[in-house]
Amino acid sequence: MSEIFPDKFTPLERTVVGEAAALLALLGKRSVSIGQLYIEHRQAVHSATYDSFTAALTLLYGAGVLDYQDQIVRVS
Repeated sequence: MSEIFPDKFTPLERTVVGEAAALLALLGKRSVSIGQLYIEHRQAVHSATYDSFTAALTLLYGAGVLDYQDQIVRVS
C-alpha cells in the first residue's frame, strides 16, 4: 500500500496524493466509468495497484472533488 503523503523516502508518484493528482489529470473535464479510468491509469502508471487506485478515488470523492452517478465518475 502506498503512503498517503510523500516523505524523505517516498516519492510523490508512489503516494495516495500523487495518484489522486494523476487521476485528476487523466479525467480532465470528461466523464468515464471506474473500470475505464482504472485501465487508463494502469497504462499511465505501471506501478499502480488497485488498492492505491481505490484509495486515491476515495480521497478525491471524500474531498468533494469527484461526483459518481450511474457508474460514471466526473470532476465536480
